[in-house]
Amino acid sequence: MGPKDPLAVGDHVLERYRVLEKLAVGGHSVVYRGEDERLSRPVCIKVFHRIAERDGVWQTSYEHFVQEAFALSKLTHPNTLRIYDFGHLADDGGDRGPPFQVSEFMNGGTLSTAVRLDGPLDGDEAVRIIGALCGALAEAHQHGIVHRDIKPKNILFGIAGPNRTVKLADFGIAKSSAVDDDAWEFRAGDTSVIAGRPLMLLSPSWAAPEQVTGDPITPATDVYSMALIAAYALTGRTVFASADTDDTYRMRARSDEQIDAAVDGSDLPIGVVALIKQSCSIEPSDRPATIEEFGRAFAAAMGGDFQTRAPTHLTPVPAEPPGEDRPRQPAPPPQPLRLSQGPQHVGDRSAIFVGAPGGVADLTGAHGAVRVRVTLLPARDRYCVHLKGLNCFVSVDDGRPSPASQLYESGVAEFVLPNRQRIAGARIDVGSPAAGHSLFQVGGRTVAVSVDECQRAVAVDFGSGAEVFIVYEQRATTATSASRGDARRPRRSTKKP
Repeated sequence: MGPKDPLAVGDHVLERYRVLEKLAVGGHSVVYRGEDERLSRPVCIKVFHRIAERDGVWQTSYEHFVQEAFALSKLTHPNTLRIYDFGHLADDGGDRGPPFQVSEFMNGGTLSTAVRLDGPLDGDEAVRIIGALCGALAEAHQHGIVHRDIKPKNILFGIAGPNRTVKLADFGIAKSSAVDDDAWEFRAGDTSVIAGRPLMLLSPSWAAPEQVTGDPITPATDVYSMALIAAYALTGRTVFASADTDDTYRMRARSDEQIDAAVDGSDLPIGVVALIKQSCSIEPSDRPATIEEFGRAFAAAMGGDFQTRAPTHLTPVPAEPPGEDRPRQPAPPPQPLRLSQGPQHVGDRSAIFVGAPGGVADLTGAHGAVRVRVTLLPARDRYCVHLKGLNCFVSVDDGRPSPASQLYESGVAEFVLPNRQRIAGARIDVGSPAAGHSLFQVGGRTVAVSVDECQRAVAVDFGSGAEVFIVYEQRATTATSASRGDARRPRRSTKKP
């Protein structure tokens, strides 16, 4: 059994932030959704956790966690995640315990989630998003801060109705070169030596070559990673798809071949491909001189306008009639889904209820391409979701493909063939409680399922134009006519199976 969670639902920190739900567990932190009770706004609470002080990586990880808060406090760009507060929990003896950060809450998932579920971005949105991220990085670079961990999971979206905005997050392993800045007394060391080996602070698929070799880090490091982000956003493919550091460096030595393979069949402009190749040069001096230069060149090659600050809402909002001063409409209420046998429409998806006797249900989704067994298993907080591929392997949140994986909180699953060819992806949403219902995020909408009808439920969303399955266990006293146990196709008969 792992270490006890540092916070529980209902706990308060700094006497104003209340914990509502555990969202995710990372390598050295636990993330919660919370509420600022003083200002009645949602927040994200991130607590340093899961690394024992006797562990050799503890000191460096601790320093970088604290440094992230001070890095974010220096940055004001509208497309950089905003930090609200910082502090330390009290330990069992009442002394200062682990540090935590309170930041704005982004409810629209990550770039990784968006691309996997809805496909590559169109050209105009890619230009707006890349431009906004370049603007956020330009401000960081002006402060002597190099992000050095730019990847799809650190690019967050916020959604309210049809509106979407983008933020750059997770400066946890940022590197500061502002050596004369007194505010950087909390600057973390670059590495920690463990058993004679330096600690590598990087994400193998997205890091620049100098991060792998331990050479000096400069703003050109972020240019390299942004080029990989641009390729991923436009194609849905990862140029260097490997979790092995040595393997990814060998791949970078032949980066042009890897880039050609990633963009094959995508019909990208020649200028965009050339820019990505230049930006992925082994030598930092051969890349665009600044992140803004990369952003301008990318926009020009895509035939768009370079703006270093994206509009507050990237998705267009219908214009209001001239001369009228109308108040902003509140976000629409959750769409209720009632337990039924036939499909129900949620935007461009078909919502299908699937009963899970004993907590087990077999699904056939993505228009018949994926067969997967979903099992709801008891866990300490609520339950976990076990996924077993019946005709494929399963990868959860960028992990290695395996015959089966499980999630303790909402995340993204990818279904691949033995040769690692991707079949489809799905967002797995364990839901959040609200007034006798479980709320799920489906294609930018919130749907509500009654707990009286479905005591335990999970949403398996195969993305735009496909199915979203509500896998549930019923209360013993509730009768149903919904299909049970298998969801090869939605039943159209009104008779019980």
